[in-house]
Amino acid sequence: MKFNKLFSILVSAVIGSLLCLVLFSLPTLANANLSTTTPKSVDGIPPKALKLAINGYRWALKHHQVANPAILTVVDFNKPSYEKRMWVIDINHAKVLMKMHVAQGKNSGAVYATHFSNQPGSLESSPGIFTTQNVYDGEHGESLRVNGLEKGINSNALDRAVVIHPAAYVTPSFIKQNGYAGRSWGCFAVNPANADKLIHTVKGGSVIFAYANPEKSDPRVAHELSAQGEKLYNKIMHRTSSWFA
Repeated sequence: MKFNKLFSILVSAVIGSLLCLVLFSLPTLANANLSTTTPKSVDGIPPKALKLAINGYRWALKHHQVANPAILTVVDFNKPSYEKRMWVIDINHAKVLMKMHVAQGKNSGAVYATHFSNQPGSLESSPGIFTTQNVYDGEHGESLRVNGLEKGINSNALDRAVVIHPAAYVTPSFIKQNGYAGRSWGCFAVNPANADKLIHTVKGGSVIFAYANPEKSDPRVAHELSAQGEKLYNKIMHRTSSWFA
């Protein structure tokens, strides 16, 4: 009898210990699962910027404006210019190919872009949905024209000669010395070391989405992701591989 009673007490103690171990492990397991399924960013792209970029990409596809659907470029003008804030995404493989600095318009602000315009002569950046056009040799070297798809937001991009071009004021050394990237006249100016690869990766009708605060109220992009958009978003958020760190 004494042995049976002692055995029962021992079994109860072991079971109790195991239950406590499982219960105390649950929060840790939940947090671990959360961290792998809902990352805060992918290579520094804020989720909000990526979601709106995907909506913009799908809007452009729907309106037959995309000749190169394999690439999506995201620019986040809410980030300061001393941070890398341009990402080139391989849609087919759902991964980031390039990540780099990009300049903003001279009159958009010094470090942060706070002013935006579609007007010729404004020397400000424009937000919204663009597609890339043709490559040409300009005063800055090999450059790439972009077309703004949103009337009243960036539709004057071609008339304003808004392009992607190399610029010495977007090099790491310039940024380190001055504390921010230099400013363009509204163009997406980039580090010359990356310009050629960037231009030849995104040329030919791919989508560029420039994220900024005004885009949060843009009906073309400021809405919930579709089922297909959500699927693409989740793939990108969980699979990345950058050419440029």
